[in-house]
Amino acid sequence: MVEMEHIVQKLEETLGTTLVLKTLNAQETAWLTESKAASSRIIKGNGEETTKSNKRGDSITAPISISDGVYIHKTLDEVWFPVNPSSKEAARVIAARRDALTESEMGLITLLLSSLQDTLQGAAAKPNGKVEEERLALQLGAWIKERLHAGELLAELPDELQARTSITEEMVAFLLINGSEHASSPSYKALHRLLRSYFDGDILLVPLHDKEWIILAKQELLNGITSDDKEEASQDGDQDLLSLFCMGLYELISTEWVGDFHISAIPSIHALHALPQTVSLLRETMTIGRTFQVKEHIHLSTGLHLERLVYSIPEYQRNQFLREYAAGHTELFEDSETLSTLESFFELDCNVSETAKHLYIHRNTLLYRLDKIKQETGLDVRSFSDAVLVKITLLLYKVTKRK
Repeated sequence: MVEMEHIVQKLEETLGTTLVLKTLNAQETAWLTESKAASSRIIKGNGEETTKSNKRGDSITAPISISDGVYIHKTLDEVWFPVNPSSKEAARVIAARRDALTESEMGLITLLLSSLQDTLQGAAAKPNGKVEEERLALQLGAWIKERLHAGELLAELPDELQARTSITEEMVAFLLINGSEHASSPSYKALHRLLRSYFDGDILLVPLHDKEWIILAKQELLNGITSDDKEEASQDGDQDLLSLFCMGLYELISTEWVGDFHISAIPSIHALHALPQTVSLLRETMTIGRTFQVKEHIHLSTGLHLERLVYSIPEYQRNQFLREYAAGHTELFEDSETLSTLESFFELDCNVSETAKHLYIHRNTLLYRLDKIKQETGLDVRSFSDAVLVKITLLLYKVTKRK
């Protein structure tokens, strides 16, 4: 459904005047209805007020029809453009000051509304079309934002939300964000079509903000991962299967559109009973992932346990820890070589040989770097207790630096 508020805003920008989308009360609606019926008998084009009798015999002063689809309400000194002449809903008009528009501008508005009415009638003839699908998704997105604003994270989906019929109890949830300030976002239709092709089935795409979307998919749709990918990830479990799926999704979207896209995901949610909580957790996961994993674009809720704990520590306690236990050592993290060495070393479970291979350096070169860190900090990351302290210090440094 086309948002009339958006149309009015664009008209204001184009015409350079103030327009108001108003819903008529019962008296104004009856007034306008009688004026339409009598428009052929009302003097047109001269701007004069015409008095006639209504069905009850009362004398009324009706808005003057100066052309098809344009009415002047002389008492209010307004010109009205009905926007839903055939709708059973309450009558709505675009209203402007009587002297604010020229005849050609009035003609432009009526032509636009006439074209829009044809479009809406065509959409009404196809209730299951893409326009209706987007409307239901926007409705669901508005409900989610309302619940988040009210702090009702465990709110259950109400029966009146028609999108509820597309949601099952157990689903996989994804949050997609385009972090680029100047890159244009894909349209709902284009993004939905691309996602359906990747998931190889129906998904629910819910816009939250201009560059933020929630994707809900049935868990069986993840079976689209190829057997080769499953064999590659089998050593590390189902978490890596979801990671591989997200990597493919990221590559597809970033190739199709320009932008700094990020994806967070939760492997299993109770979509009917805790959807606002799911969105909150996805956003938190996205924030934590982008804070601690600057170069990554995929952030899984199941892989950030220590980071989540560190992020929850009050800022003054983080700073106190760094002053007391890492004074003079944090400058190590400013060195890109040392930082990449430590991150790879911890990521590969402190395995010297695997880290050297990953960094494409000789094993002795890696040992030299680790010895240098020990000399400057007094901490040997090959020792478990020292490695834990350095790891926590590194995480605290990252979150403190980015505050």
